[in-house]
Amino acid sequence: MEYEVLSPWAEKDNIARGLQPRIANLENKTIGMFYYFFNSHVAILREIERQLKEKFPTLKFSYYQYTVETSEIEHDATHRESFEEWVKEVDTVISVYGNIPSPTLYIAYNTAYIERLGKPAIILTGQAGVNMARSGVSAKGFPELRVLTVDLPHISFGASGEIQDMFIPGIAKALHQIIEALTKPLTEQEKSPIKGAEKASRIIYKGGLEDVNRFFYKNGWSYGMPVIPPTEEAVREMLTGTDLPADHVVATLPPMLGKATVEKIAINAVMAGCLPTYLPVLIAGVKAMVDPRIKLEGYTCSMGCWEAFWIVNGPVRQALHINSGKALMSPYFRPNATIGLALGLILMNVSGVRTGMEEGAAIGHEGKFGVCFAENEEMSPWEPLHVQYGFKKEDSTITSFWPNNRSFWQVRGTENILNTITENIPAFGFDPGCAFILVPSVAKDLADSGYTKKDFMNYVQEYARKPIDESYLDWLVNAHHPSKGLVLPQASCKSSMRRFFSTEHMITVVAGSHDYFSFDIAAYGGGGDHGGPAITKMELPTKWEQLVKKYDDIVPHYGRY
Repeated sequence: MEYEVLSPWAEKDNIARGLQPRIANLENKTIGMFYYFFNSHVAILREIERQLKEKFPTLKFSYYQYTVETSEIEHDATHRESFEEWVKEVDTVISVYGNIPSPTLYIAYNTAYIERLGKPAIILTGQAGVNMARSGVSAKGFPELRVLTVDLPHISFGASGEIQDMFIPGIAKALHQIIEALTKPLTEQEKSPIKGAEKASRIIYKGGLEDVNRFFYKNGWSYGMPVIPPTEEAVREMLTGTDLPADHVVATLPPMLGKATVEKIAINAVMAGCLPTYLPVLIAGVKAMVDPRIKLEGYTCSMGCWEAFWIVNGPVRQALHINSGKALMSPYFRPNATIGLALGLILMNVSGVRTGMEEGAAIGHEGKFGVCFAENEEMSPWEPLHVQYGFKKEDSTITSFWPNNRSFWQVRGTENILNTITENIPAFGFDPGCAFILVPSVAKDLADSGYTKKDFMNYVQEYARKPIDESYLDWLVNAHHPSKGLVLPQASCKSSMRRFFSTEHMITVVAGSHDYFSFDIAAYGGGGDHGGPAITKMELPTKWEQLVKKYDDIVPHYGRY
């Protein structure tokens, strides 16, 4: 059988701007030195300044540090005006240093903005950041912006004066490249870059099932696992899950800034094996990706290993048969498996995250396949997660969270539960967060002892501690990540400090086996650094009840052996 299939790859604004003309020479010019939140990077710029002034004594330099991670200056009301004034006063700009992928993306975004403001700029990056830099400037419409790969030591923290000498050899080796990038006249390609690919034809490929799967994998549109061919007919049926028009743009997803139209979401949903009833969940999930409390790029493009973690609340749980009970993290239930997979494919094909390109993780995370489950609201002694965040009980919501580690314990009794968690739980990141999954019997133990969800999380925040000398104080001091209400200790302090600085990025969900003798606790740590959790309400189509009835019998029935 031959399939005619649609492309899952998102469209983006097809912009390709030419670069600003380079300055003719460096005599009597002012070079703007732009760097990001790592204090150590000023040492790179100071060394570039020292070596350039040896060759061009009349050069002047002006420095600007942008200390807000994963943010674009053009959308930052606090810093935009001062930044634009600074750009006016310089002749050209050097941006450093792309040694970590997710910050490199924002160096690229913000350097592209410098070009838009009318000043020529270049980016210095290490090997780990070069692909991210090129993807970032291309996403912002400057595919030819000059990105220089420079071999420098990987140092994120440290005082400038103490480490500047470490950069002497690398800068000396690259100095000619830097001068050339600042002054060499533009090529015709740099003046008038070729635009990205024009809008593809509606039918992207025709072939048999194996041919379609091979084609999608070779184009980087799937994980290599079998996908359902997204034919016109299959996508049309998927679109019955929403009243929104197919061309409606739900969100624009970074880093590619791809347009998540309803149809592109539906195409990826078909590939993952979703039912049309899952489409409202996916549309809400895409909205959650761009919630201001979630900086998507900080997770999808990070050198850290993060997973996509989705929690469903409200009546839609039962309507879709989303597992909230025994083995909820195991792949036995179609909605749990395919909703997570579809959102993972959307991150590939609409957000534009690909291995070796934008995906910066050193090891990666199996959770990038997408994890989806529901809260067992009926067995919880507390209010459901979405009600806790201000939604009505009858609302259906999806929560986005991005952990990177998992801890698991089996313990009963309030004292044992609290001691086990506070003594053993890890915490990672500038402003750590955690998602707790408690089986109903464990939650009941806590509730019977008078603990609310808030009490439980407050207890963990207060008593999960570690010695000061095991804490990464440089992350908080030299990387400009002051945490909310935290009084930083001296490095020589012999006391302890909190692992979690607030409960803002903590969530607690009751789910899993409801057997009385179950005593499981799972803690998914991480998240928090860029905000969240993000909770989004689902919008159900007018004919929701009829649609649910149509697919209601698609549930597993296991026979005996």
